[in-house]
Amino acid sequence: MAVNKNPLARRDFLTAIGRAAGSSAMLKTMIAMGLGAATTSCGSSSAAPGVVANPPAPPPPPSALISPRPGDWPASVGSGRSVTILGGGVAGMTTALEMTRLGYSCTILEATARAGGRNRTIRSGDVATETDSTQTCQFGISNDLYFNPGPARIPHHHEFLLAYCREFGVVLETFVNDNRAALLHSGTAFGGQPVVARRLHADSRGNIARLLALAVNQSALDQELSATDKIRIVAMLTQFGALDSASNYGGTSRAGFPGLENVGSRQRGSLLSPLALQDLISETFFSQRLAFGEGLNQQPTMLQPVGGMDQIAIAFAARVAADLVTEAEVLEIRKITDGTRVIYQDRFGSPQTLDADYCVCTIPATVLRNIPNDFSSAHQSEISSFNYAPAGKIAFQSRRFWEQDHNIYGGISWTAQDITQIWYPNSGFGQGNGIVVGAYIFGGGAGVNFANQSPQARINSSLTQGGAVHGQMSSETNNGISVAWSKVPYQLGAWGTSTPSTLLTADENICFAGEHLSILQGWQEGAILSAYHAIDLIVMRDAP
Repeated sequence: MAVNKNPLARRDFLTAIGRAAGSSAMLKTMIAMGLGAATTSCGSSSAAPGVVANPPAPPPPPSALISPRPGDWPASVGSGRSVTILGGGVAGMTTALEMTRLGYSCTILEATARAGGRNRTIRSGDVATETDSTQTCQFGISNDLYFNPGPARIPHHHEFLLAYCREFGVVLETFVNDNRAALLHSGTAFGGQPVVARRLHADSRGNIARLLALAVNQSALDQELSATDKIRIVAMLTQFGALDSASNYGGTSRAGFPGLENVGSRQRGSLLSPLALQDLISETFFSQRLAFGEGLNQQPTMLQPVGGMDQIAIAFAARVAADLVTEAEVLEIRKITDGTRVIYQDRFGSPQTLDADYCVCTIPATVLRNIPNDFSSAHQSEISSFNYAPAGKIAFQSRRFWEQDHNIYGGISWTAQDITQIWYPNSGFGQGNGIVVGAYIFGGGAGVNFANQSPQARINSSLTQGGAVHGQMSSETNNGISVAWSKVPYQLGAWGTSTPSTLLTADENICFAGEHLSILQGWQEGAILSAYHAIDLIVMRDAP
């Protein structure tokens, strides 16, 4: 009997499982082999040498390394000092909130009439303005009829944002991010018909488990595994993939039953014929989507504020209201002796000058590059080349056909078409109408095309593509409204995609913040971390 305890061979075998079936499968395999994989809160592992249960993330940028919790800064360190904060988004309001607690006198200049930046919720009567169009929301009036065109979900480990929600009394509810009842669709697979995610997950696991068990049972891995390892792994694979006693996969109730995707089926005891492995691997689209819920920032269940994401922005704004100046468009950013000067236009069109000891600039680089300034050449260079995702969303009001006709309650369906995702509402379950996000386009060519279309053209294309996933999209939806962030004034982009470097450093008395300067680009937690970093840079100068 060949026995090989080589840890490198085991590691290679486990890595292959992880790549094929995901980290959870690799974890179960380690347990089955008796290697143990209980991780501590700081990511260490009790796994055998050479085996990494949770592979380390890439090294974080400097902004992620200097972010203390609020309260770690010296009390009253800012007494007698002043700060001008440019931008009233989450980063700007976090900066103001925490720096006033340290004794600094803060003024926030926000170009629009509302605070929150990309944290916005659109309801009946609201106006969505872009550089070349204006749309008025025609949704009905109800607490559950709203649209979050920007951030819409919160991971459980975004602890600073969640701490502010607790402090402010912002009530949270579950956001269903990965729903096995939702659909996956590609026009070139399975006859162009959408497939219930549950079925794809179950059949992928069954096919992968069958192949791995076959390899083990045919002694193909005898050089890597002991006899005990083989027994344990086959037992684990039998449970993982719902295999029979001969390690074959013939389908499972985990995949659902015939007619599961539509209401009214009584075939609860019938099994679906398993999807062929060749079909499951025919496109990378499916394997990528099946791994969606494994991401650190994309758990199956997440959180959202009750009534819309802007409940967080409203709560922030209420606490910095005394320091917030809205409809204040920044015209110039200058350095003066031992301080900063900002020239802005107030709501009446009059120029105003604001001098302060420091300036924290959270204005997106796409906007900032066009504002006259005294930044260093290195800072200006990075600002001029900083890239943003051209993401966009479109939402419709509709009868809740996804619930009433398809038993889908929350979650996201995916399609290989440009619209990419269809989101179902996570509140108001069982009501007559709801808001369905008919497209969430992350960026790339599809994002550029979406932005370049007129609002009506976006509606038309989204309904046409959405009709391939749900036939009711074209017949039952109405009141469409869209936001393409690359065309939203004072934003001109959805989130930063460049790697920051110079902007993480102070330019004399000017510091920079914003989600684009954090390890969590595109997330509100990243905006908060960037604010903490800017506060660090200033406090370190003023602390005795």
